Amino acid sequence: MTIDVDSALRASDEDEGAAGSAVRADRGEPEAVRADYDVVVVGGGPAGLAAGAFCGRKFLRTAVLEGDCWGGVLTRWCPDKRIDNYPGLRPGIQARELADLLLDDARRARVDLVDERASRISRDRVVQAGDVRLHGKALILATGSTAAEAVIVGEKEFAERGCGVHYAVRNPSRFRGRRVVVVGGGDTAVSVVQRLHGVASRTTLVHRHESLRTTQGLHDEMTGGNGVEVLLECAVAAIFGGRSVEGVKVRNLSTGEERDIPADAVVLAVGRKPNTAMFRDLDLAIDAKGQVAADIWQRTSVPGILAVGDVSSPLKMIVTAVAQAAAAAHEAYREIRAPYWK
Repeated sequence: MTIDVDSALRASDEDEGAAGSAVRADRGEPEAVRADYDVVVVGGGPAGLAAGAFCGRKFLRTAVLEGDCWGGVLTRWCPDKRIDNYPGLRPGIQARELADLLLDDARRARVDLVDERASRISRDRVVQAGDVRLHGKALILATGSTAAEAVIVGEKEFAERGCGVHYAVRNPSRFRGRRVVVVGGGDTAVSVVQRLHGVASRTTLVHRHESLRTTQGLHDEMTGGNGVEVLLECAVAAIFGGRSVEGVKVRNLSTGEERDIPADAVVLAVGRKPNTAMFRDLDLAIDAKGQVAADIWQRTSVPGILAVGDVSSPLKMIVTAVAQAAAAAHEAYREIRAPYWK
């Protein structure tokens, strides 16, 4: 079920079998709602929803917090994107459909879905989110990732003003009839080109290496004068324009030759960076890539805190996030319930 800050949150009881009720502090000015859970999951993307569902099916009292949109990257960045590499699902399922399936799975597991953004997390596993204060015997961090900056001349200026630099294509129709330059060569960049084909008047994909780093590739009908140009071993050296983007300067990395390409929009798909800012004060071990370091059971350097999905995984795939969620839920169960076979 989905709840908000005005809904009663289930609180723990000394008897783990008893049903709890929301606990409010002293009367007077509005106080934070306090609820105790077995597991609190921060983040409602694929990793967070899957972790919640796995915990719920193990009869752990579980809350999942999401302050933006349920489904995370699936709904925030690319709701119409085709997903062809998730095992067991029909090819071409849209990202929003998969997000709905994961959300329904968490609901069926009787997980509390809290529509609030976590603002503070403590080492003793207390999460503050709006007027809600939740405590978990275990805490699972599933805060995902955000798009990485390409550090191109002009990028920051146009991005901050919202004048033609984008880090995701949520609604392809916004690019109808426009000339678009896509920077990157991985699955995300190729997916952007595919989604803009037939919408944008012209799409140019610029990648600094000699081949694309993708499992899907571009269909032949998209290239060869059909609205898509691929420039390999090239880099965008600068984004220029007046009030909005008017073009990019592209440098051939082999010859050093530069040329200007007219453009109305630039989409930067150069990778993602983990969302770790919220819990820097937890003093968690961070790896060389800025991700939360975790072992095979997703345990971090702080006891009782686990991390799953893009915030801890070098492989940014939905199936990987869900697998990590299963491991984390199992570890939480082992620690909380202490089964005989532990």
